[in-house]
Amino acid sequence: MSTAMAYPMTRQGVRNLDYPVRPTHSTGVNVGQGERTASTVGGAILAGIGLVEGGISGLLLMLAGGALAYRGVTGHCSLYAASGINTAR
Repeated sequence: MSTAMAYPMTRQGVRNLDYPVRPTHSTGVNVGQGERTASTVGGAILAGIGLVEGGISGLLLMLAGGALAYRGVTGHCSLYAASGINTAR
């Protein structure tokens, strides 16, 4: 766990070192089923296009597609976790 996430912030943006915070959504499923399906399908399509295209742009498309597919298969989005968003409820 990073130091920045270990302590809560006050309204003024100063860390309160007396009360550490345990992230509640740092792991586990936080992406809804519809988003998971769209991410998996969209990621597979992007990865396939990148594979056909080749070169640096193709590699970038494959990486983006892989990240989307991973999000869809695992149901976990790190950006959602950092923002406290959970669409799986």
